[in-house]
Formats: sequence, structure tokens, C-alpha cells
Amino acid sequence: MDNGFEGQVILVTGAGRGLGRAAAARFATAGVRVAMADVNGESAREGAEALSSFAETHPIEVDVADAASVGGMVDEVIARFGQIDVLVHCAGIARGAGQRKEDGSWLPMEQVSEADWRAVIEINLTGTFLVNRAVASVMIPAGYGRIVNVGSMSGMIANKGLPGLGPYAASKGGVIALTTVLAVEWADHGITVNCISPGYMATEMGKRSQSIPGFRDLQLSSTPLGRLGEPSEFAHAVSYLASREAAFITGHNLVIDGGYTAW
Repeated sequence: MDNGFEGQVILVTGAGRGLGRAAAARFATAGVRVAMADVNGESAREGAEALSSFAETHPIEVDVADAASVGGMVDEVIARFGQIDVLVHCAGIARGAGQRKEDGSWLPMEQVSEADWRAVIEINLTGTFLVNRAVASVMIPAGYGRIVNVGSMSGMIANKGLPGLGPYAASKGGVIALTTVLAVEWADHGITVNCISPGYMATEMGKRSQSIPGFRDLQLSSTPLGRLGEPSEFAHAVSYLASREAAFITGHNLVIDGGYTAW
């Protein structure tokens, strides 16, 4: 990565593993200061430690669905680094998707629990609102900011062969729509707000879904490129949308799905 981020500070949520960890690594290995936030404080600390030889990193434990916790996260970043130039909001869950009943059959939407619905909406959608709002309170006075939220191709389509995805799909569709609204409202403040919507990725979560009998073949046959996406490919896209070179891109949803939604 051509380091056009000199002097900047990147905040990555969901940085303990998966796509969030990949995004944090992309910046840190280029020498950029990174605050790595995750609900699992130990994962955040492990990640920050692993990348500390490349750049200054700082782990933070945060519950993105809790406004006080989110506010504390932003305060901690400011206390440590004095600024937030880029937010990469990766924190999210996929509870309910692809669950099995005791007889081995799929758990359909009509049997998805209210608790699972509320948990997914609170973390994925409300969490996006709370984190974006809190970070904007720092970016607006500075007159500059790059925000990259993480949606999903599931926020645009119904995934083949994966019942019970309603909570996740609804939350990610909301993230895509919220991104558009924030992009328009914050444009006058020098802040761009974009979204990346991944397809099936070779993360721990993605690989778990491949353990479902027959689902791996369905994933690959439904993806024109015939493979899972690599976290590094996601991180490349993040680094571009977070850069100064992407100054005229805002309100955009970049789909990285190997062609899945093209069929």
C-alpha cells in the first residue's frame, strides 16, 4: 500500500479476528497507527500485540451495541492518539443463519427466536449507528474523515440454501441504507461514508459455514469465480476507500462477492 496515511489514526472495530483483523493488519504493516477494538478484549490485545512491531497499535474492549461503551472507546482513542481519521466498522454477528433443528433439518425463519433477531439488529445495525455517530463527533470538528462500514451481499439478496438469514440480511440491508444517509448528511464536513459488502470469505465464520453438509459446493457453484474471497482482498478495498484518493467516492456500496449477486 502506498502509504498516503502518514500521520493518520485508524479505528477498526471487530478487529479481533476475521475481516476486521485483516483490515487492521493492512494499515499497521504499512506503519499506520491503529486502534483495534473488539467485544473480545483478549482477541483485541492479541491482535494489537501481533502487529505492534510494524506500527503503534492499541487494543480496546467495546460493546458496539452500548452507547456508553462506544463513547468510552472513542474517548480512549482520543486520549491515546489525539485524533481519528478513519473508521473501519467491521463488528457484527450472524446469529440464526444456517442453524439446525434437533432432527437435522434447517431452522426456517418462522422459528427464528425474537432473542436472536434483537441481538443481530442491535449489534449489526444499531451498533453501526452508535459507532458512526460517536466517531463523527470527532471528525466533524476536524473537517475530515473516512468511514467504511461493512454490509454484506446478504443485505441485497436472499442467499441460496441458507434459511434463517432474515435477521442478518435485514441488519445488513439497514447498514447499506444508513451508509447512504450518513454520506449525504456529513458530506459538507469533509467526511466520506462508504460501505463494503462481502460475499463468502475465507474467514473463521466463512469456513464454519462450509462444514454444513453440501453447503460448500453450493457456495462455490453459486459464485462465478468459484472460490471464497480472501480477507486480504477485502483489506485492499478498505484501504482504497479510506484513502485520500477516494475523496470523490461517498455513499457507495462496494460489493466483493466473486460475482455471486450478478446471477
